[in-house]
Amino acid sequence: MEIEPWAGRNGKRGQLELVQDIGASVKRQLAGDASAPKIFRVDSAHGVGKTYIAAGLVNWFFDAFTPSLTISTAPSKDQVELLLWKDIKTQRKGKGLPGRVLPGSPRMVRSENHWAIGRTTSDAGGQGTARAQGQHAKFMLFVVDEAEGVPQYQYDAINAMMTGGVVILWLLIANPMTRTSAFHKLGKLPGVLNYNFSLIDFPNVVEGVDVVPGGTSRSWFNGMVVKHCEITDAHDADLLTFAVDWEVRAEIRPGEEVAYPAGTIFIPDPEFQFRVLGVPPATNAGDALISTARFEAAVARPIPDQRDMRVAQIGIDCARFGPDAGNVYLYQGLVLTREAELRQADDFKYASEGKRAAFKAIDAGAELISFRIDGTGGYGSGKIDILKADAELHERAKEKGVRLVFHEVQFGSVPTDGEKYYDKATEIYGSAGEELLAASIPNPPEYLQSDFTERRTRFMTRTHEKLRRIVRKLESKDEFKLRVQPSRSPDDGDGAGLALAEEGIFISQLHEVKRINAPAAAVDAVQIGGKKTATFRR
Repeated sequence: MEIEPWAGRNGKRGQLELVQDIGASVKRQLAGDASAPKIFRVDSAHGVGKTYIAAGLVNWFFDAFTPSLTISTAPSKDQVELLLWKDIKTQRKGKGLPGRVLPGSPRMVRSENHWAIGRTTSDAGGQGTARAQGQHAKFMLFVVDEAEGVPQYQYDAINAMMTGGVVILWLLIANPMTRTSAFHKLGKLPGVLNYNFSLIDFPNVVEGVDVVPGGTSRSWFNGMVVKHCEITDAHDADLLTFAVDWEVRAEIRPGEEVAYPAGTIFIPDPEFQFRVLGVPPATNAGDALISTARFEAAVARPIPDQRDMRVAQIGIDCARFGPDAGNVYLYQGLVLTREAELRQADDFKYASEGKRAAFKAIDAGAELISFRIDGTGGYGSGKIDILKADAELHERAKEKGVRLVFHEVQFGSVPTDGEKYYDKATEIYGSAGEELLAASIPNPPEYLQSDFTERRTRFMTRTHEKLRRIVRKLESKDEFKLRVQPSRSPDDGDGAGLALAEEGIFISQLHEVKRINAPAAAVDAVQIGGKKTATFRR
């Protein structure tokens, strides 16, 4: 079919790498490798040929695997018939390929058990999942075009069909416009291969010539920069800043041009982010203490090869009642992990999981462990008392020369920095956000991102040192529950925030410092994420 996938530039993956990865997956699946990736998800800018390469993959799969089933879907009839299936039919026309393409219909057939079909999404009276699922075969390909607008039930239906079989592939492509869609959330799951087709890495834009016929040109890119970006002096990950290696020159009105030298740093607006960069807009940076871009950068950040493991911070959030969940988080060596999730557990279970996290930290080389336990409403004191009295914990700490510090944290108490924050909870989230500039979060729990990035703040007045100041206040748990779906408490955000926050903000609430036969040398100002903790002397 004479399709030439374009290779990514600037070290990024493009169409060619996507096709190669799918081919490698097929080989592994044919060899019986159950761990081979099956889901390939593409965040794409406009004009990079995302639908055309998807059509090529549909045609390849239909011809290469006999018999096979291919199901494509998109939000509307026009998107099915006038985008993906138009390209499928164009690529096959006059090639003498097997099978019969039905005129006027998004369907081609080779036999009763070998076909490809295009469908629109319809919830069918709330029964969409049941009606969409039910197909199973040895070889199956699912393609979701314009996946941003495809509802959750369709994802559930496809997932239900991805069982058994010899080769099963699922390709999703979209111009991402939100961070709340089923398409976006799928990219966070383990085993999903994610690709970003950004115009910054597109051959026509990078090289300034039409390497890919019909693709977006550098001149169009330059015009979007001038129209939708602002200039800044320094890069900011929260604002998705970027720079390019060529002069950005574009017409701003007839007969008048503007030019910016290579290396100029730009701040993109939301439209530029999804149309040009191929990323969903990070629209929450203003009203949340932790931006989506910052959190996702932490998730994508590789674990450092060299890690300072001397300080470990354990956050324990305590569930109050009903469906709320408590948790235990560990932050050590710039890596944040959730060690336990607890539902309707007693104080002894919390203490046991906290101890287990401490043992993990000690084995990794901790010299100081700071426990931060949610004590709001009196729920933390029992857990602290049990940990303080745990002979096994203290014997292990004494044996290894480890100091233990315990903080019972009242979220509504006075902040250490009263010039910026209204209360301790707000200060914890603010400090956690600063730490995320350096931290890595491998495999974050499902709700941690929304707990951090969707919990809003507002400006309030507060008296600090006899002066009225305008400070930020984190919305309450009840306010958060009323807004998010499904309704829930921000338990993961609280536990992770407790673990990430710098030690200094808890000193005023110091519950007890336990010094146990430590070596004479002091561990002063240990580096955590580029900042120094409060000084602890042994």
